[in-house]
Amino acid sequence: MDYILACISIEDNPVRLYLITAVVILLFNCLWAFLDRLLLPWQAKKLLKKWKIGIKNTSKLPLLAQLKDLVVNLSGTISYGAPAVTDIFPNGISSGRLLALAAAIEKGIDHPIAEAIVDEASVRGLALPEISAASPVPGKGVEALMNRQTLSLGSAKFLQEQNIEIPAELFTRADQLAYKGQIIVFVAIGKFCRGFITLHDKIKRSVPGDISFLREMGITTTLLTGANRSTAKSYGKPSTIDQIRSELDAMGKAKELLLMQTSGRVIGAAGRTMKFEGPIRSSQLSFALEYAEESVKSMADVLIHTNSLGTIATAKGICRVVMGKKKTGRLIAIACNLLLLLSVVFLLNLASLPAYGSLLPIIIGIFAAAILLLNQIPLQY
Repeated sequence: MDYILACISIEDNPVRLYLITAVVILLFNCLWAFLDRLLLPWQAKKLLKKWKIGIKNTSKLPLLAQLKDLVVNLSGTISYGAPAVTDIFPNGISSGRLLALAAAIEKGIDHPIAEAIVDEASVRGLALPEISAASPVPGKGVEALMNRQTLSLGSAKFLQEQNIEIPAELFTRADQLAYKGQIIVFVAIGKFCRGFITLHDKIKRSVPGDISFLREMGITTTLLTGANRSTAKSYGKPSTIDQIRSELDAMGKAKELLLMQTSGRVIGAAGRTMKFEGPIRSSQLSFALEYAEESVKSMADVLIHTNSLGTIATAKGICRVVMGKKKTGRLIAIACNLLLLLSVVFLLNLASLPAYGSLLPIIIGIFAAAILLLNQIPLQY
């Protein structure tokens, strides 16, 4: 004990005071840097994992804490992503022939609507005509050839872009059904619309509560979808989603997100399939929901191991706590460094240096370190 006291004695020795203070400052700042840059991010990652949230890079924690807008797709995120055929409305051909043509065009295409139409044709035991070529147009529909005749399947906008006229009574009927939540798929042979098929996909039961929770955490939700305006609104209203952007192809969704980013707000994108690749790649923060395609998981910044959008709000809440602790830790570090410097000035201004005046900076350092540890350990939410 006497040896320690002899080492820290600074009587008439300002150089020793400077050295002791420098050591205290160095040790304290090393502790602060360790807690701030290593331990706190590790704790955050561990706590997020507890809530079934995986973050690939802890440098994204500040962005997650500041998340203001979340864009989502419809299929698999707002709805279950498992549509089923509900009705067929032919125009000049039989309903069986219309469904068989649609199934032949959609066969082999990886999309929930395509799979639903093919499954319905299979259940009805329909023989599918031979299609020589089929070319999907992302977010719009499919073009195909049958006996050198062009076939088109997709939205009304897609057909109209090809100068295919849809009879007024057929268009009106389709719009009425779309307003009630039906997904409309038109089928055309050559330049003649031969009717449409309706499908329906249920909204996830958790979605209204999830959207409400996101709103409470200051996150605005926007639906970006290729569905027509009436269908999109029919899903948007019961889900209580804040904004809807409809009739967008893959490029249109990416452009919409880039336009939103001009506001300077932190914008994230959540989806489950590569149909939402544009927004996921363009967003500042991307989320892959449970059961997302592996390719989506590989590019996403945050993996949500639940099927609930509300988990994103939980992730933001955790990150806000983390950033709050980082800010408090920074203030404690600044205050400690200032007090240590002031303690040196105070001691040097005394008539003579007290023998154990070095205890003052040591006590300040220990006290500040204790406050720092209490602030950042443990991390809870």
